Amino acid sequence: KRSIISCIAACAAMCLSYAQPKALGGTFSFCGIGISYEHNLSQGCFLQADVRAETTEFFMNRTDRPGISASFTSNFILKEITPRNDNSIVFFAGPGISIGKAHDFHKDNGYFFGLKGRAGVECCFDRNVSISLSLNPLLGSHMVLHEDHAEMKYYKNGLLNVIMPEIGIKHMF
Repeated sequence: KRSIISCIAACAAMCLSYAQPKALGGTFSFCGIGISYEHNLSQGCFLQADVRAETTEFFMNRTDRPGISASFTSNFILKEITPRNDNSIVFFAGPGISIGKAHDFHKDNGYFFGLKGRAGVECCFDRNVSISLSLNPLLGSHMVLHEDHAEMKYYKNGLLNVIMPEIGIKHMF
């Protein structure tokens, strides 16, 4: 709970800074539904913080409630195309981290943490709206606490994000 509160506090601190353009919106995929915040650092880099409900096992009817996670990525703009009318298409990729609590593939509820990647394309329109499509693999560990021991294995649902694209819709301000 402390790490999730820390991530939310970091997002709030970024919202209070006013020097660079920002975006706030939602992300949707089979693996999760969440709230996303972007903060542009420079012309070639932006930070993204996400808080989301982990829904993989929930949608497969293996659990009665979704998990929760928080992630942070530093994305680098690989190519930007500006066809006309201040619309742009941005190709990006970057590393990050993720932490949360959720069920893993045929496993009990437990804590996960690991390294996250993000690669995708974002279309920014002159009406202050952006739509993105990205892949977000997570290479991490999943720890289940039992009464007499702890079981730690790799987080299989994090690897599902490689093949499950995520759609994002954000308002730029």
